[in-house]
Amino acid sequence: MNIAICIPARDTVHTAFTRSLCNLTNRLVKRSINFDVHFVMSSVICDARTQLVEIALQKNHTHILWLDTDMHFPPNVLEKLLEHSKDIVACNYSTRYKPHRPVAFLDKNNIDKRLPEGTGLHKVWAVGMGCMLVDIQIYKKLPPPWFDHIYNKIEKNYSGEDVSFCDYVNNNGYEIYVDSDISSKVAHIGIGIHTLKDVK
Repeated sequence: MNIAICIPARDTVHTAFTRSLCNLTNRLVKRSINFDVHFVMSSVICDARTQLVEIALQKNHTHILWLDTDMHFPPNVLEKLLEHSKDIVACNYSTRYKPHRPVAFLDKNNIDKRLPEGTGLHKVWAVGMGCMLVDIQIYKKLPPPWFDHIYNKIEKNYSGEDVSFCDYVNNNGYEIYVDSDISSKVAHIGIGIHTLKDVK
């Protein structure tokens, strides 16, 4: 096992994220888990994610742990996600701004149907990539582009590259899961740090 911790970034890295990353990597070193940390800065996150996948493929990593620079997570998050042996497993968390809502979607045709706070492992249609583990085989088997922005005619807005990735893998027969237990310890950094408990 050889993990690529992949971090797409614009120009800001939060202190709480940096602390979480240090705690995670210290734990991995102590447990002799092989990993590399890869940062790519770009104003276009689709480009940053694509470059990170190419780096991970080049370096023969077995998994990508996606982490966004506005996330706070526990040191054991990687180990907990690996325990499930799924192609894609992620954490659910709150949106950064009000109204706070979970970022895990249950139904492509009803974006208001989201996975609430809970326990256990749940299959979802899509989830934010702020804290997501992906088996590298997905990127080997599916051709790029892996990330895009999709215009939603009903909502009259664009969905992010994380939702487009989830839609792409779903359409190719892969399943996406959320670990609700570890999700309760993950937070999204906005104006303050927000957990699923902030969801009304």
